[in-house]
Amino acid sequence: MHASRRQFLSGMSALASSVAAFGFSPAFGQVTSSTIGGANLEVTKSLCVHCVNFCGIEVHKHDGVIREIRPDPGRREIYNHGICPKGVSGAFTAYNPYRIKTPLKRTNPKKGLDQDPGWVEISWEEAFDEIIPRLEKIKAENPSKLIWQHGHGKYLIGDKFPKAFAKAFGTPNVVHRTTTCESSRHVGDDITWGYHGFLPDLAHTNLFLVFGSSYFEAEQYARWMDHAVTDARERGMKVIVIEPRLSHSGAKADRWIPIRPGKDVAMMLAMTKILIDDGVYDEEFLVTYTNAPQLVGEDGRILRDGEGQPLVWDAVSQSAKTFVEGVEPTLRGSFEVDGTPVRTAFDVFAESLSESTPEAASEICDVPAETIREIAGMIAKEARIGTTTIVDGFEHRYRPVSIHSWRGMSAKEHGVQNWRSALVLQMLLGIPDAIGGHKLGKVLDHPEYMEPAKCEYPPKRVDLAKSVYFPNGHHDVCQQVALTLLEPKAYGLEYVPELQIFYATNRPASTSETDKQYASMEKTFNVTIEVHMSETAWMSDIVLPDKSYLESWHFAPTRKHNYSSHTAIRQPVANVYSLEHDGFTILWEIAKRLGIRDEYIEQINAQWKAKEPAFEPGRDYSDKEAVEILWLNATKGKPFQEAIEKGFDGSLKTADKVYIKGLEDHMKGPGTPKMQFYADSMLGTFEKVEKVVKENGISNIDLDKYRIAYSAFPTFEHAMPTPHREATDFPFYLLTFKRMYRNQTACSNTNPILNFGIGKDTQDNGIHINPAAAKELGISDGDSITLETRIGQTHGTAKLTESIRPDTIGVAYSYGHMIAGWPQYAKLGTDVNKVLELHPDVVSGMNSFNDTKCRVIKA
Repeated sequence: MHASRRQFLSGMSALASSVAAFGFSPAFGQVTSSTIGGANLEVTKSLCVHCVNFCGIEVHKHDGVIREIRPDPGRREIYNHGICPKGVSGAFTAYNPYRIKTPLKRTNPKKGLDQDPGWVEISWEEAFDEIIPRLEKIKAENPSKLIWQHGHGKYLIGDKFPKAFAKAFGTPNVVHRTTTCESSRHVGDDITWGYHGFLPDLAHTNLFLVFGSSYFEAEQYARWMDHAVTDARERGMKVIVIEPRLSHSGAKADRWIPIRPGKDVAMMLAMTKILIDDGVYDEEFLVTYTNAPQLVGEDGRILRDGEGQPLVWDAVSQSAKTFVEGVEPTLRGSFEVDGTPVRTAFDVFAESLSESTPEAASEICDVPAETIREIAGMIAKEARIGTTTIVDGFEHRYRPVSIHSWRGMSAKEHGVQNWRSALVLQMLLGIPDAIGGHKLGKVLDHPEYMEPAKCEYPPKRVDLAKSVYFPNGHHDVCQQVALTLLEPKAYGLEYVPELQIFYATNRPASTSETDKQYASMEKTFNVTIEVHMSETAWMSDIVLPDKSYLESWHFAPTRKHNYSSHTAIRQPVANVYSLEHDGFTILWEIAKRLGIRDEYIEQINAQWKAKEPAFEPGRDYSDKEAVEILWLNATKGKPFQEAIEKGFDGSLKTADKVYIKGLEDHMKGPGTPKMQFYADSMLGTFEKVEKVVKENGISNIDLDKYRIAYSAFPTFEHAMPTPHREATDFPFYLLTFKRMYRNQTACSNTNPILNFGIGKDTQDNGIHINPAAAKELGISDGDSITLETRIGQTHGTAKLTESIRPDTIGVAYSYGHMIAGWPQYAKLGTDVNKVLELHPDVVSGMNSFNDTKCRVIKA
């Protein structure tokens, strides 16, 4: 072991021992206690919140010091079998010497990452005295001038608390991070079937196609999918991963197809054309559950009757009718209604694919035409159209093929259309909600998502969500906040925001064109609530310390699989630095001092739907009391002591409950809403955008761009984002990706276990380049190189690897931080976000992380 590494780890061990003398809060959860080898052992059931998997954990304390974190075996059948390196080393989050331990006040009015903030330690009372008068002024003048931004903070206290506070205060500006995650995939789902969220039915899938998803590392549901995919492969499921960089998912697949970045939609459409041309589609499913048989006029819009109901061609009466009992919709054909020619939506889409041949797609995506045909043939065979199977005595449609993606298809300028191409192909074969297929979440939970969007103007929100700028941005548009702050009048905002509260988010560092993000923070008074210093905190005026996830109570978010559900809590194990507040109590204290506590309580009840029991006005609640109320509501009165002892309440579902509670209940047959195979609502939204832009003389909206984005179905145009069309002098495609031990960094970058204990390459991300490309540029492994895009340069170390296409550069994000007080190892690596162009998906607001072009220069 290297001497400096040994010394650091030894020091951390000493730190862990010494902090036991600080004492611990008496409000800890009940634990299982025993004595082993003379040491007092306490085991607490809780939940990891290092990332969005929310794994069940057991925290082991020896003589009052956290010594070990293990997966909770009680949740093995409910969700996670294991936990990742971040979870295992989570104790460092509590014992981290780099934590913020007291409120800090900025004394240097000049802001910048190159500026010393001149921090002075202040008391909590002094901190609230700085914040409350400013909030009182804003509330009296215009509450919208307050912005609350959270990222992982949503999961530390639950976003319903900030939303309740914002309602009580009067601001519409609560902004989450989804557009830096997967919002375009969500919106593609929302538009298609009325809500979002799905999982592959891996217990019964035979062919699993993955277009960019890191389920062996660190995305949502990864700690279920890792073991579920492994088990499925052992029983014979084939996994094909289609992505430009060989991820861990690809490395553990049966086959890796290195597609050109951003061109997934071309391959998907070519496979769809093959299937349609070969007559391989599930007509019964398309007619019963989707709008594919609805009639489309010459203007491209769905034909409707006088009451606005869509029309189909009835095979019985040979006329246009609404789909009610007794009507038999025709899937294919051209007809005439009142002298006007019409076609079925299915045929309009099928005819749009006339030039989407495998050869044409191959030119775009660089996957051989014969490979595209081969994969389409595998899909056709494995889809088993027309068959059923029996699970747990329940017989249902059987389509053991599933297409999965995360940021691979969504982090694009045309992310919604990219993902809809996968949805359309799966609808074609009857895969949604089939056994072995693509299991949907809460179908039709928000039917308004399937209607033309509102297109507000002037915008109410600073992120422009749901305005004419991002009509379907109902998952917030976090990176837009900064751009609006820099030019509020340019976007028609009728107020100028004055104060921002950032809770557990490093927003400026985690999106594209970071220089603009940092510059925007000079426009407002900023308060950051965080466990340790970050770039966001560095640019703030007041910094408030937060407790770690091992130190506070929380009614916790959970993950599940298709056959499970559970409710869980997080409970404190320690209070290492004797901190007085966490996010929950800070928000409560602010509401109380503003005189809106009872309004806040009313909104908490509304947001959480708390009734039995409800939060009562006229009194304060501790975080533990709040968790108990939410537990009792969620479990319909199960004793809170059970939560403390077990950590969760969960159960497994039978097959009839799994496959019936979606499309079968809400979209089957006559008289029900239909999945949007043909997204007529998007055409309706574009018509609204065009009208609002022309009526208001809006000059910063390119209608041609919106017309392409708001097509009723995906096309080859959606494979050509702005940088791919314009940055012709930049030869490489630039990709970003996540590493398990660095994404959602909260203390990961200063964690010595993650930076030393699990491998020498964890401190530096490196700039990944194919050896063939590197040879042409005279670059060797380990050389210092510069990465240049149209908006700037960043620097790093060449990492030569065959696991990336020769025309592609890959850089893991969450590296290259700039905090002066951190150890050197925490600041290593390349900051890739600052050179990424921002061309957000105008439908959803999703950040276009994977569309930038670049060049590489040897230093």
